[in-house]
Amino acid sequence: MSRDLHLLSHLIQALNEEAHPGLRRLNDLLSQSPSDPAELRRLCQLLLSTPASDSARPGEIVRCHIGARVVLIALDREEPWFSPPVAQRQLTDCCRALRFHGLALPEALVALLGARWLRFHDPGWALEMARRAERILEDLGRSAKFQGRPHPDLQEAVRQARQLIREILDGSLDTPPEETSRVSETLEPTPSVPTPQEEGIPAPGWPLRPAKLFLVSFTLLPDTHPRAGDLQFLDPQTTGRLFDEAEVLIEALEVGGRIYHPYVEKDMEPIVPIRPEQALVLRVQGDSMRNAGIESGDLILAQRVPGLQARDPSFWVSLEGRLVLAVLLERYQTEAHQAFLIKRLTYRDGRWWLCPENPDFEEIALDPGLHELHPVLAILKPVTL
Repeated sequence: MSRDLHLLSHLIQALNEEAHPGLRRLNDLLSQSPSDPAELRRLCQLLLSTPASDSARPGEIVRCHIGARVVLIALDREEPWFSPPVAQRQLTDCCRALRFHGLALPEALVALLGARWLRFHDPGWALEMARRAERILEDLGRSAKFQGRPHPDLQEAVRQARQLIREILDGSLDTPPEETSRVSETLEPTPSVPTPQEEGIPAPGWPLRPAKLFLVSFTLLPDTHPRAGDLQFLDPQTTGRLFDEAEVLIEALEVGGRIYHPYVEKDMEPIVPIRPEQALVLRVQGDSMRNAGIESGDLILAQRVPGLQARDPSFWVSLEGRLVLAVLLERYQTEAHQAFLIKRLTYRDGRWWLCPENPDFEEIALDPGLHELHPVLAILKPVTL
């Protein structure tokens, strides 16, 4: 817990907008060296036992409850009864409550702490939390700089979030440090043996890597246009439907009698969350993205972005360097359909370009306000039996 004391103290200070005596005392206890876990637990239990109805300012009690809950999770991590799944649910609920009350900085700090604590238990969830913390903290930092009040703690938190994101994406979090030291003390070294490829999972071609889909009541639906540009829409005969009342984590998707496994690039989410109103699924035709590992017959899973946002260059900035699904709205438009392309977005010489990953194809210039861009979430490859 000692490594997290600064972040925990920063969180309690951010929550204590109303100068609540309980939160002030909690911050004092965290500032002590060494801290007293028993006293911290007693105070946290006292704060959690206060019902919201006892206060004329319920938002203040919510802050007390969240601060106490997060500190208790930090304390429980050092106990044998600590349950990562329970802590994950509690931290997710804390972030939702903070978002509901508009408490951006506390939400970012809780997300960052949760990502650090549970990165070994659930790297996908931790990555999502770390990226959310990074976005919020960057926005708060820009706002503080604009107001002429730079906040060094914000910059340090952003640095920690980015470092954590890099570690998760690089796959350097396979074993917690405490587990590594424990194993090294109890086991004799053994010669390394190559790990066989998991049966049924095709080996990804560079730069793709295996991923998973996080389905939330997901439905694959056909489109009215069977083909467009380099991509082919799923027709009614090849679409499958999957209804789930709860969130489901899967590694394969059946479409039209074929099994597909999802893959992502190195800098993309290893676990892809999908929601029905945000999904576009198309089939690739052509080899303009061959060097990115995308081939004819693959499926592209893209995030559906609202039209105004998808045409806004300020949104395109966040997509630079990423794979995008481009909808060419005017230049390539016909009576039957619009043109759809899968390319990599680049900004150069004051212009936006769609760049292929094959030297035999040319780049395409984009016109802001006319063309839509939707970020690619994953590439689904058919399993070869």
